[in-house]
Amino acid sequence: MKEREIFKILTSIPVILIVLYFIPFLGVCLIIFRYFIYKNKYYKLPLTLVICGILIIIPNIVNSILKSFKINSLENLITLDIYQKLVPYSKRLITVGIIFLIISYIVKIIYNKVSNKLTNEFKNYIQKEEQRSAEISAKNDLIMKEKREKAQNTHVVYCPYCGSDNMITGSVGTCKYCRRKIEYKGEK
Repeated sequence: MKEREIFKILTSIPVILIVLYFIPFLGVCLIIFRYFIYKNKYYKLPLTLVICGILIIIPNIVNSILKSFKINSLENLITLDIYQKLVPYSKRLITVGIIFLIISYIVKIIYNKVSNKLTNEFKNYIQKEEQRSAEISAKNDLIMKEKREKAQNTHVVYCPYCGSDNMITGSVGTCKYCRRKIEYKGEK
């Protein structure tokens, strides 16, 4: 069997109910571990624990109501040794169920807040990176446009004084050898 399937069996509701009866601390640990296995089922287990606890304690409640009316019909069930051992267990189930309902609610709220904050921070980071990338791209486009314009206005001119070839931007420049002023006159 896979690890995950073993953990799912170990954290199933019947196993948790049995372990809570015999070893309460281990049962609570299994409940906590169940939250890591079943991430979206926050309220299912605590509600099940409360309902099971109420179902076990119902005969006691009914007997108390009947005693107030002086009717003793459930006395045999209430005095059974097995039932007397289940009464503290039902109280434990109700207590643990309510505690974990509260914890589930708090964890869900914290998870949602942290998740929303992280999502917003991530979106802001992406927007800033995109904005910075767009600014860099626009700056690079402007530099390339200037270079293209400069390249379009660049001409080879032969110096009439020394005869060297020079590249000038625009129509007027300086000879790189004799330092005299040279001029581009256009295509003839």
